[in-house]
Amino acid sequence: MFRHRRLLAFEAVCRYGSALKAADHIHMAQPSVTAAITALEGDVAASLCDRTSKGMTPTPEGTVFLARVRAALLHLKDAESLIATRRSDRTRVPLHRLVTGAQMRALTAVIQAGSFSEAARRLDLSQPSIHRSVRELETLCGIALIRDQPTPEARELARYFALYQAELQMGLDEIREIQGRVEGTVTVGALPLARSGWLPDAVAATLADYPYARIRIIDGPYEAQLHDLLHGQIDFILGALRDPVPSKLIEQRHLFDDPLTIVVRADHPLAPGFDSDHDKLTPAQLGSLAWILPRPGTPGRTVFEQFMANKGLTPPRRVVECASLVAARALLLRTDMAALLSARQVEYEIRQGLLKIMGPPLTGSTRSIGITTRTGFSPTRLHVAMLRQLGLDG
Repeated sequence: MFRHRRLLAFEAVCRYGSALKAADHIHMAQPSVTAAITALEGDVAASLCDRTSKGMTPTPEGTVFLARVRAALLHLKDAESLIATRRSDRTRVPLHRLVTGAQMRALTAVIQAGSFSEAARRLDLSQPSIHRSVRELETLCGIALIRDQPTPEARELARYFALYQAELQMGLDEIREIQGRVEGTVTVGALPLARSGWLPDAVAATLADYPYARIRIIDGPYEAQLHDLLHGQIDFILGALRDPVPSKLIEQRHLFDDPLTIVVRADHPLAPGFDSDHDKLTPAQLGSLAWILPRPGTPGRTVFEQFMANKGLTPPRRVVECASLVAARALLLRTDMAALLSARQVEYEIRQGLLKIMGPPLTGSTRSIGITTRTGFSPTRLHVAMLRQLGLDG
């Protein structure tokens, strides 16, 4: 994490045009401001400001990094607003000026790790130093952050601190891009549909253009991915869009619609002579099947339950809940179970004659598939390249 005072000095110099004017506004001595800029340039391994007799102006690298620094500071100002609503006197604490990197780092680590001891281990610091930083932050904010457990305010503050850090990391990536080194990181949350062909194809195409890029693919339940998206740990989520949108802090971009079908192994007892043009499964056959289904509450499970209700059937009792396409494929090939899947997810197995679709797509099963980002998310060049490969233009 960058030293916060250096970032404040850099932003002020760019705002006011000289170290002298910046020093007056951020209550630092002019030599300290100048030293802070030089140290920050060492941190990012790039020249951020041009020095002339008339003052200091940002270089191209400084310009892109400045935008990220200002975005990061806006997250701290949002944190100030949160604190003001929780204080009994409603005073707005100038957190963006007074907080330290150590305090932000300590609170974020405690929230993510779940304890002071684990946070200390992850940061390679002593537990007393973590305690001290969090207590100093509590004093600064004037509200309780850690009781027996982190307070809701502490969790929200940690989210703002994580977003602050995410902006700065993207700023560092953009400096490298200007230097001709596209080697940043894209972190993608992949829901089941994205993992089969759509995302791997986009990753391969992106790496063909930018071989030194780092791409991280995160799977898991939507709720966990949404949490990580809102905390800056995931850049965007690929897969089924939610209706209604679960948070005003996210934006959903629709790319295509995808229906769900009933899939079995090719030599399933019900498969011979079956085609995928007509719904020939009787209610009795449907009721006799064991199923591989998405978890309750997911769009796919809701569609299935409505489909069964329309057939006059109660929800099946023999169910394996599975979000892993690998596990679902293995179960299909080894058992007489049926799965509710998108044909896109098992396109290869169908072409190879391993799996078979039983009937047309389920009525009302079409899901909106797309990309979910944080509201106001500003992508780097690498992000833009990846998003275009995924089908998002503009």
